[in-house]
Amino acid sequence: MAFTHTGATNDAMLLGVAALLDADAEPAYAILYEGATALVTMIFAKPAASLVAHELVFAQGDATGDFIHEQGEADGFELYNGAGALLGTGDVTDTLGSGALKVSGTTGTLLYAGARAILAELKMA
Repeated sequence: MAFTHTGATNDAMLLGVAALLDADAEPAYAILYEGATALVTMIFAKPAASLVAHELVFAQGDATGDFIHEQGEADGFELYNGAGALLGTGDVTDTLGSGALKVSGTTGTLLYAGARAILAELKMA
């Protein structure tokens, strides 16, 4: 027999992830990559995410974005808590794509060195 958890159970698990994200004094962050090349480290607010309609919705720490160190087409990301523990990975897309992390801009996922990366959306369900 299979176990099916309820929405309340799912919400509790998501709140556990939110607590893990903020378990350290430093903020949680995501490193965006093109292949194996790190392009930008996106720093999240404290708290990093809040529960909204049964999803964790992430907030960027600086509304003006984070400095892009390398130019490239972001295609993946790694999510870390403030203690530097890897919590997961995912795809990066523009706002029209289906990636877990969506970046704002007019050039898809092309990030320009010296510019700033702005989080359009990162949600976890």
